[in-house]
Formats: sequence, structure tokens, C-alpha cells
Amino acid sequence: MTQTPTTSASTFARGLVAGLLSLGLAGQAVPVRAQVPAAVPPELLAYPSLVLYNGKVLTVDPQFTVAEAVAVRDGRILAVGSNAQIRRLVGPATRTVDLAGKSVVPGFIDSDGDNAFAGGDLYKDTMVNGKVGVKVRGESVAEMLRQVGALVREAKSGSPVFVRMADEWIADLSKLTARDLDALAPVNPLMLSLSSSEGIINTVMLTRAFAAGLPPNHIGVIKDANGKPTGQLFGAAIGMVGWNLRDWPELTEEIYGAQIALNDSFLRAGVTTVTGHASGYTVTIMNQLFHQGRLNLRIRPDMDFARQNPLADQFLRRTPNLVNFSLGDGVLRIVGAAVGPVDGASDDGGILTNEPKLRVHDTVRGSPFGTNKWTGTSFTGRHWGDLTEAERRQTEAGTLGLLRKHGWNIGGNHNMGSQAMTIVLQTLADAEKQPDIKVHTMLGRNALDHNVIWDKQSIALARQLGDSVAYGLNSEIWSPRVVRGDEMLFAQYGERLATIQPVKDLVTAGLNVHFEGGKPDESPLWRIERFVTRVARYATRSERARRAGDGAASRTRIWGPDQAVDRQQALRMVTINVARFISEEKLLGSIEKGKYADLVVLSGDYLAVPDDAIDELEPVLTIVGGKVVFERRAP
Repeated sequence: MTQTPTTSASTFARGLVAGLLSLGLAGQAVPVRAQVPAAVPPELLAYPSLVLYNGKVLTVDPQFTVAEAVAVRDGRILAVGSNAQIRRLVGPATRTVDLAGKSVVPGFIDSDGDNAFAGGDLYKDTMVNGKVGVKVRGESVAEMLRQVGALVREAKSGSPVFVRMADEWIADLSKLTARDLDALAPVNPLMLSLSSSEGIINTVMLTRAFAAGLPPNHIGVIKDANGKPTGQLFGAAIGMVGWNLRDWPELTEEIYGAQIALNDSFLRAGVTTVTGHASGYTVTIMNQLFHQGRLNLRIRPDMDFARQNPLADQFLRRTPNLVNFSLGDGVLRIVGAAVGPVDGASDDGGILTNEPKLRVHDTVRGSPFGTNKWTGTSFTGRHWGDLTEAERRQTEAGTLGLLRKHGWNIGGNHNMGSQAMTIVLQTLADAEKQPDIKVHTMLGRNALDHNVIWDKQSIALARQLGDSVAYGLNSEIWSPRVVRGDEMLFAQYGERLATIQPVKDLVTAGLNVHFEGGKPDESPLWRIERFVTRVARYATRSERARRAGDGAASRTRIWGPDQAVDRQQALRMVTINVARFISEEKLLGSIEKGKYADLVVLSGDYLAVPDDAIDELEPVLTIVGGKVVFERRAP
């Protein structure tokens, strides 16, 4: 790309006058000459700040128009058109960039961004003496408990200790009780987080939870045959401990710097907007960065304040509906609220489906149909049909109804399997029929993350709810989780990987679907290539670094080639379709006049490179709100 000279102010003024004449002023009663000033006052001139020309501008508008050039002013798209049309707008201070045939695409939007937020998993993270630590892993429960004991010994006397355990050990860890933890921590309150929805606490922590307002008879409080709490909690009961009884870490420059580094990694991948469920702690970090002038990435949080909260009704009465509240010109905007997940994941055998798995994993285990986190299957063995209506109201289904009552849409919600999806969609439909809705006009769509396994029942229900719900499509088929040497999706579902996520059928059915992100090392262009070619080169999360070091070849499989989408559709699914997911399609997701000037210049021609080379393209310029926030320097 090259820089070109800019036009002088006098030349631009003459062009502006000519443009005014061309807009039909001569048809007015007063002579045109009397209305045209001899010179245009500089206060009235607003030149584009940036012009990109001589390229392929893929607008991703409804017609997928391809233009040659685009002009940006005041953080918005000013004009899109031919080189001649756009270059005549150049002013004295306009930066111009000769694209030399390169593609310009809308800024990519990543959903499932909670792991990209500092404090995104704070509610279940290890935390000792106010410092966030790492997940505890080991080859046995005994080995992991020894590590927990060491963390307790590090803690100040009486201070709470929160420990995040490896998810794949849920089947074994769920057998622990308060008695086991009391032996490790007789004085310090202790919580073991088994997942986002299940945990074990000791007697000291249990006493604190009840004192803070956790109802002793809540469905999430497991009791023994004598009616005594065991210390095993799920749903809102464990949320009471993980959220309400945990204080924030101190905000320091180290934390701000870590968040900026995360943001920069997205910008280098061409991602200009990230959305996901977020704690108050996360949003406070972003707020501070914004006011420091250091927030260059658009953030779209789904607030966690009601998630797994047994006091959600009280919180909602005290909290205004904040959907669409924002900072700056759309730098940060609240897009909804989150509730806790219905099901687990592949690595804990917990994906909840209507049809059974092909195989239950030998050591990770889990049930043939997965795990229902709303019913505490890991502790209770119960599923959705086993609960009474009164019990269901104590789960996240009740919270979802409360949110709808107060006008909040949900978003950032973990939802992997077909049965989980069916339960959530039916709960959303039922929430609309409540007799006591306070806020009737919804400002955003309901939005579900992941959605790896679909079936006819879930697709039919999704079609019934239509445009009111949008769905992220997780790419785990192409980047499988590996536990104890096994690729967990394949280990449980085998050759069904060719059919479980029928992308093309979902698009044909008219559903609001997009390719989910959240990991800069699996960039939007990487995802596009996977869903266009349907080729899985098995460089998995755990294997990628090792293979880079030892040169090991990656295995290749093709899953469901009949469900491939073309690259135009694929580009929509990381731009405009994600904008619909956050109900912001009028401002984001395409290159059209008046929209935010969020643009990515690629290193080549997106429409011309071979399918299996799409992810070799790289962003060379990332632009957010008309400001260049990343520029790849030539080697």
C-alpha cells in the first residue's frame, strides 16, 4: 500500500461547489449564482480523514456489492464507490491509501468473548489472598486435593479460598462433600469450582452463604438422607458463593496491561468488536480503559448480575434496564444479560442432547444424554422432566423469566447440545406469555452461544421463534478439545461430526447463525476456511504448540462437505450476521454509508485466493471508528 498526495483546500472547495450545483440547486426560484459563496468558509469543510482506494471493497451489503474505494469521516463511512467518485473527496489532511488490489472487509465481530475479558471467569477462578491463580490439574483426585491443601496453607487465616478444578474430573470430584473440605480447611472458607455451575464448599463457607441470603431449601443445595446440607451446590446456590461472596481483585496497571494485550491480539486478527457475558468487574476494567483513552476495541458485554443469583428478583428491582447503554460512539455498549448454562461441554461429557451419544467416555464419563446443569445432574441424577414447576422457577429458567419481565434479552449463554437448546428456546417462548411483564418492548434479540449439536426438534423450534433469537456456531469440530489423549467430540459422537452442525441447512432455514469466535489464535479467517472447506487439520488447542516445535504432521479429515458454505456467505457469518446477534446490524457488520468505520484491509484478494489458503491472508490494517489501531509493518 502506498500513500498519495492530498488535494488542496481550494481545489476541494471548487469541487464542492460543483457538487452542490449538481444536486439541483438550479431548479430553485432564486438564481443559483446568488446562492453560491465566492469561497467556502473552512469551518464548513469536513474532509474525509481516510480514503482507501484502488482495491476490492467487499461491502457485505444485501447485494454483496464490490466497490473500488471507501471514504471515512467522523468515525463513520462517508461514501463507498469508484476510485474517481471517492478520490475527488480527498482534502488537505486526508490520509489516502492505495490498496493495490487488496480486499477491504468489514471489521470482524467475535462472539463468545468472555475468555477474552480480564475477569471473564472470575466467578469460578482460583483466587487466594485476593490474587487470581490457575486451574488445578492432576492425574488423580488425591493429587489435586494436595494442591488445594497447599493453596489453603498460603491463605491468610480466615480468608476465603476459591479453587478452580479441571472440568474433566467432575464425575469424581462431585463425590466430595463438606466433610472432605473441612479436613483441608477447618478455618478458611473454601470453595472448589467443578464447573461454571457445580461446586463443593466447606462448612465455614456454607455458613457464610446461608447468612448472606442463600435459602437453605433452595433446589441447588444438596442434602443427605437426614436433610443435612452436604456442601454440594449447583446452579444459583453455587453462584451465590462464586459471585456474591467473592470480592474483586484490586485493579492495577498489571490488570489493565493484560486486558490491553488481549485487545491488541484481537485487533491484529482483524477483530474490531468482541461480545460475551461479562461481570461487573470486567466492565469496570473496560470503563477505566475507555476513560484513560486506551480502549481501541469495541466491547459488547452481556451482564452477569442476575446469572446464577438466588436473589435475582431483588437485583432486578434495584437495577435499571441497561440494554443499549453505551460509552463514547459505541465503544462499549451493553447488549443484554446472561444466565447460567443448561449443559456442559465435550471435555466433561456434559453436552445435553435429545439423542444419546454413540459412546460414553471410559474415564471422563457423563450420562448418555449429557448433563443438565439447571437440574444438577452430576449430584442429583435428575433431568428437566423430573422437576416440578416450582423447582424449575428456582433454576436459571426462573431467572430468564424475571429478566424478560423487566425487558432484558439474554446473551452470551453457553448452550452446546440439542436438548439444552430445546429447553432454553421453550423457556424463552414461555417467558413471553407471563402475565406480569413490566417492560413490553425488547431492545435486543436473545442470543445463544456455541450450538454445536442440532437435530430436527431444535431446528423446528428455532424456526418457530424466528428473528427473535440468534445463534453462534462453535468451531470445536475443527479444533477439538483433547482430554487424556482423546479428541472428545469424536470420542463421544464419532462420524456424527459430519451432520451434527448442519450449517448450510441452518442458513437455508433462515436462522440467524454466525461463526463464533473468542480466540485470536483461531481467527475469523481461520474459521472461514474451516467452514468453506469442511477440512479439519487436527492442530488442536493442546497439540498446536507441540507440533510447531517438533514438525509433526497434522491429520486431515473432511466433515460433511455437503454443509459447506461459499466464501461470500462465510464472510457474512463473521460480520453482518454477528452484528444481528448483538442487534446492531444498523451500525456494524457491513461497509455502508453512515455505519461505523470499522474496516480491515487484508494482505490479498479474498475472492481470488484458493479455498485452502483463505487463512493465509492477514490483516495489514485494522480500523475502528475511522482510527487505524493496527498496522502490519513490512518485514
